[in-house]
Amino acid sequence: MRKLSQRWLKFFGFVLLILAGQTSVYATDAEETKSGKDSFRPALIYIAAGKERDSAFIDSARAGAARAKDELGIRYKEYRMSGNEDVSAVIQKAADSGATPIIAVGFQNVIPVLNLAERYPNTSFTVIDGLVPPIYPNVQSVLFKDHEGAFLVGIVAGMTTRTNKLGFIGGMDIPIIRNFAKGFVQGVHYANPKAQVTIKTLGNTPEAWSSPEAAENLALSQFGSGVDVIFAAAGGSGVGVLKAAKETDHFAIGVDINQNAIYPGHVLTSMVKRVDIAVYSALKTSYEGKWSPGIKYLGLKENALDYSVDEYNRHLMNEALIDRVATARERIVNGVLTVEIYSPK
Repeated sequence: MRKLSQRWLKFFGFVLLILAGQTSVYATDAEETKSGKDSFRPALIYIAAGKERDSAFIDSARAGAARAKDELGIRYKEYRMSGNEDVSAVIQKAADSGATPIIAVGFQNVIPVLNLAERYPNTSFTVIDGLVPPIYPNVQSVLFKDHEGAFLVGIVAGMTTRTNKLGFIGGMDIPIIRNFAKGFVQGVHYANPKAQVTIKTLGNTPEAWSSPEAAENLALSQFGSGVDVIFAAAGGSGVGVLKAAKETDHFAIGVDINQNAIYPGHVLTSMVKRVDIAVYSALKTSYEGKWSPGIKYLGLKENALDYSVDEYNRHLMNEALIDRVATARERIVNGVLTVEIYSPK
C-alpha cells in the first residue's frame, strides 16, 4: 500500500494543477467498468444533520437517485449521516456490504475515499463536490464550476440593489463556499462596480449546513446594516436567510435547487446546481457498464448551473436584467468571459 505521505504529495500537486487551469481531465481512455449488473448494488452516502429534507443540496442529490430508480429501475441504499458520525466508518461499512458504486456526496468524503480506494479495488467510488486525485482506477470525482453560476446571480443582485450593499452567507468556511463567494462578487461588480458585498459563513463544522436559525440571525444582522439582497450558499441553513428576507421585506437568493416558491416575492432568484444530474449520471453509467474514473467538471456549458426565472419571481426581473445575464452566460460558455476561481493563498 502506498504511504499516505506519498498520496498527499500527489494530491496537493494535482490540486495546484487543477487550480491553475481547471481543465477537465475526466478519463476517456481508461478501461470502462465491466457491465456487472449481477454485482450492481449502489449506495448513496450523504450528511444531513437536520430535518429529513433540506430544500437544497441533499434534496437535489436524492432527486437524482430517485430519477434513476424511476427511469431505470435502479435500486439503491441510502446512508444518511449526522454531522458527528465517522464518515470513513460509514463508507467502509457500505463497501464491506458489497455496495458498488458508492456515491458519496460532499467534500468530507475526499480523504475517506482516498484512504479506502486501494483496499476495495472492486468497488467504484464517485465523490460529488470533492476533488480526489486520479491515482486510483476505481475513483471518480464530479465537481461544479460554482463560481460561474454564482456570477450570474451576482449580476441579478448587482442590478437589483438600491442600497449598493449586498450580502453573502455561506455554510462551512471551505474552499467550495469561498468559490461561490468569489464568483458572486465578480458578478456583482460586473453589473454594478459601486456595490459592496459583506461575506460571512456559519462555521467550520458540518452543522453549518443545517442551522437555519443561525443563518436567519446572521441575515437579519446584515439586513439591519443596510444590505438589501443576500445570496445564501449554505445548504439547508439557507432557508433561514430566505425567511429573514421575508420578515424584513428584502430579497434573498436561493441555491442548489429552485427555491423561488419558498417565500414568493422575497426570493429574488436561485442559483440552480444540478447535483441530481451528477448522481443520476453516476448511477446510469455504472449500471450500463460505462462508468469511468477521473475528474469531471460541470458548469454553464454543460447546463449543470443556471439561475431560475419562473412565475414566482418573473415580476422582479426586467428585460434589461434578463438580457444582461443571458449575454454574460453566452460569453462565459464561449470562453469570451472568464470568471476567476477561488485559489487559496
